[in-house]
Amino acid sequence: MKVSKENTKYLMNWDSKKIWKEEIISKEFIKYLKEEEVNELVQKNDVQFGVISERDIINWIEKEENQSFWDSKMKNHICENIIKDDDDYFVGCDYEDFKDGYFFVASLWKMEKGENLIILEHYH
Repeated sequence: MKVSKENTKYLMNWDSKKIWKEEIISKEFIKYLKEEEVNELVQKNDVQFGVISERDIINWIEKEENQSFWDSKMKNHICENIIKDDDDYFVGCDYEDFKDGYFFVASLWKMEKGENLIILEHYH
C-alpha cells in the first residue's frame, strides 16, 4: 500500500478490531509481535508501518524508510510483555525499562489485499 505523509489520517478502533479511513483497510488482527519478529519483517521489506501516539490517529511510515526507522527509533524499544486477560490485552512494560523512556507495542494485521501491516502503539 502506498501512503503519503501528507497528513493522511486513518483511525483505529481496538474494540471492533478495525482500521479505516473512508473504507476499512484491515479487520484481521493477527497477533502482538516480539522484537525479533518485527526485525524479520523489516529485513524482508514485507511490511507497512503505522504509528499511533494519541487519539488513535495513524501516522504512516513510508516503506522506503522502514530500515532507518527501525534502526533509529524501534530497535530495543519493542515491549514484549503483553498480558492477555480474558478477551483483552494489557501492556506490562514501564517507561524506565527502555532507554530514552519510550517504547512501542507492535501488532501485526493483514490488510484487505493481504499485505502485512504493523501498528506501533507509541508510549512516551
